[in-house]
Amino acid sequence: MQVRSRRGFLAGAAAIAAASSVGACTRRGERGDLLDVSASAELPAAAESLAADGTTIVLGDPGAALAVRLYEDPSCPACEEFETQGTGSYLKRAARNGGLQLQSGSKHAVNALRAALDRGRFAEYHDVLYRHQASARKGGGFTRDGLLALAVLVEGLRGPEFDAAVQETAHRQFVEASDEALGASVKGTPTMAINGTVVPTENQALYTDRSRLYRHLRARTGGEVRGPR
Repeated sequence: MQVRSRRGFLAGAAAIAAASSVGACTRRGERGDLLDVSASAELPAAAESLAADGTTIVLGDPGAALAVRLYEDPSCPACEEFETQGTGSYLKRAARNGGLQLQSGSKHAVNALRAALDRGRFAEYHDVLYRHQASARKGGGFTRDGLLALAVLVEGLRGPEFDAAVQETAHRQFVEASDEALGASVKGTPTMAINGTVVPTENQALYTDRSRLYRHLRARTGGEVRGPR
């Protein structure tokens, strides 16, 4: 996975923060390791909210003790690789047992993702954009019309308010604030920060290897390390 420099694209990239309260109650009141989540486990959808800073979209429990923050850009090929082949999907599943915080990408895409938050469809739409990033790049990037067309793939997302927000770039201030926050934090995407400490992009294993990332996160909690099921 090659990290993409911020040069050459409008940043406003994404901050994903996965938060998990290790040892808290899981399903049906059972106690367990919320980071040890299998790919086949049935999990509830994560709650979605906007943090008080106005630039962070929070998925899951914003008060969870362990925060993993990812800076991404939906138009960045390295981010697509991270989301579809790397540890991005694991973080989302762990976040559904704890919390996940995310901001996203190119100007129009970030605006559309912010509009999706208002409909409670941020996480689903985020996944759709990454699944279709390659075709969007071939067509010149995420256009307003293209973003609306992809929104059809998320049940309950399209509607007069969402469509107007996308067409009119209604969340322009959010996009600009996200871009400023990104520029002050990282030089390229994707970049991961765990409880405020940036993980060097040279440490590729944490971006590509689910078991290595799991063990690293567990070590940060001071708990016993077990590999994912």
